[in-house]
Amino acid sequence: MKIKRYLFLITGMVLTPFSFANSFIETFKGTPKINLNLYVFAADVDGSIGKGNIKYDVDQPFKETLKNLDQSFMAHIDVSKGKWGVYVDKKIVKISQEKELMQLPIALSTKLDQSSYGIYFQAFNSPQITKKNQNKLIVEPTIGIHHTKVNAKLTILNKIAETDKSWHEFYWGSRFKYNFDSPWNLATEITFGTENTISAQTYLGYRLPIFNREVNIRGGYRYLKQDYHSNNFNWDIRQHGPVIGLNLPIF
Repeated sequence: MKIKRYLFLITGMVLTPFSFANSFIETFKGTPKINLNLYVFAADVDGSIGKGNIKYDVDQPFKETLKNLDQSFMAHIDVSKGKWGVYVDKKIVKISQEKELMQLPIALSTKLDQSSYGIYFQAFNSPQITKKNQNKLIVEPTIGIHHTKVNAKLTILNKIAETDKSWHEFYWGSRFKYNFDSPWNLATEITFGTENTISAQTYLGYRLPIFNREVNIRGGYRYLKQDYHSNNFNWDIRQHGPVIGLNLPIF
């Protein structure tokens, strides 16, 4: 009897890793998908930028951002297979502005290069299926790395403060999707970074069949808060405002 017990125990120990490996491989089953998202973030910006003894308080509504905008690029690409997916979100914004503070001329130019590299897992699928054979509710926990690169130049009279800073931070959060029994859909994402970054966004979308592809036209709201301090450099900025964009399935 003892020999049989040992055999059962050994067999279980041998087969368990294979069973786990097979279950893990199952999560990758499915057709590969690539989606490209192009969007415009109409952000109000407020907060402060400082280096050493020079500090500049930012309070810039969207109309001012648009007027002072020199360069802008915003895109998001998502690659998935089975329950797993990876994505890259890229945003480059360059702004130049001139103001007066207590009758002193101030010039500020900033170039913000933000990238997010993430991976997600489809942890929950609602068993209820829409007419287009889509899951109604989808929950996807996500983790990744934020990379932020800032070039800021602040000039007050003859004082010039210029800095180039870049930093990485780990983040975690979740994405939520909901498909109605119609072309309408909802998508939400919230993440928290280790350097006090909070990112939240929500979208209402509508799918249109164009050239045998379902293009998802989306509009929503995005909020981003960063509070980074390094030596004598301070970047405490909040961006929030409406977002419009297109989701284009490549294949």
